[in-house]
Amino acid sequence: MIAGGPGESAVGFAPLIADGVFEKELRSLRDTYDVLFVDNRGMGASNPSKCNFTPAADPASYFRQLWPDGSVAACRQRLAASTDLNAYNTNNAVDDLDEVRGALGYPKLVLLGGSYGTFFSLIYIRRHAEHVESAVLDGVAPPHFQPMPGEPQGAQTAMDGLIAKCRRDNVCSAHFPAFAQHFDALVRRLNRGPISVEAKNLATKQMHTVSLSKEVFVDQLRHVLYDPEGASYVPYVIERAYEMDYAPLARLIQLSSVGFSMDLDEGAYLSYSCAEFMPFLSGEEVKTAAAHSFTGDLRIRAQRRACSIWNVQAMPPSFNDPVRSELPVLIVSGSDDPATPARYGAAALRYLPNARQVIVQGAEHVTETACTDRLMVQFVRARSAKGLNVSQCKAAFTPPRFATSLAGLPQL
Repeated sequence: MIAGGPGESAVGFAPLIADGVFEKELRSLRDTYDVLFVDNRGMGASNPSKCNFTPAADPASYFRQLWPDGSVAACRQRLAASTDLNAYNTNNAVDDLDEVRGALGYPKLVLLGGSYGTFFSLIYIRRHAEHVESAVLDGVAPPHFQPMPGEPQGAQTAMDGLIAKCRRDNVCSAHFPAFAQHFDALVRRLNRGPISVEAKNLATKQMHTVSLSKEVFVDQLRHVLYDPEGASYVPYVIERAYEMDYAPLARLIQLSSVGFSMDLDEGAYLSYSCAEFMPFLSGEEVKTAAAHSFTGDLRIRAQRRACSIWNVQAMPPSFNDPVRSELPVLIVSGSDDPATPARYGAAALRYLPNARQVIVQGAEHVTETACTDRLMVQFVRARSAKGLNVSQCKAAFTPPRFATSLAGLPQL
């Protein structure tokens, strides 16, 4: 099981999977398969590259910048004192996994990757195809077609999808009939400059007035759209913000910012992404995508700035070649995914002749359903994608009820 990010711990998911809370299909496969969890280098317990980009006592810094300059520089200096940051990349990490595989005596692996885990899985296939039985790729980010950081088009597709769902929902359309117009108005307000909001100092538990930048707003909102539960709060939060009540928005932004920082080893994220994703961005593609999205290119500019401080070597151009393989592969995509849009899975299919793609309509970055679970089990047991009825899961996603208050949203 290969985690996302890059920066997530795979081992951290083991208790959830053992309890049947996450990746439920794995429980039914344990009659004939072991489930292997390995933390990639720099992540989890594998020489973690921890950085604190959301300092408890300084919410103003992470409401202003996605990667505060001073925090990035300080973390790089600390980690580089004892570690070669250029050694943290996916080529090395997949070779690590293959060494673990060999040491444990497994002749082949079934790769189960989500988000960045799909990118990792495809690089593993490129370098160690003889040790792969099959691969399940959920939310595909393939080399050569990987989404640009912040994925402007994906974010816009997810927001358009949410607006359409709200329009069709009796509760949402009754409470927030002007959701689309009010969202556009809020974006235009942020175009004029940062807005003042109240955020909690997590060290003192006191409220502070801070400036929320558009850079942080658009990307943290995109993160919220990853998950259908989080997305269900967005129409309410946007409506309150349109009416100049920014408290719900500030709370959602802070939850997303702190949650993202807790979920990832952000030093590892920068080492991997600055070497593997950012060098291969096309300026013309970025310009086109940004022109058609509420996010613009703000996340890309922010990450370029962070990468200039982090200063690791770019991978060679061949690293970004498409991965070609005859191995059986099952691709699962959400139609409204703001991070790894379904079109990237479709692009990867051209180089994977024994792959099939299932697109779950209405699903975001989280696509897990009972139907896709059954399809994955069927695929793994058959060791083939031939004959799979991928259309059976097209309508498997049931969105949660839209929220009309912050009831149920976690506290910090």
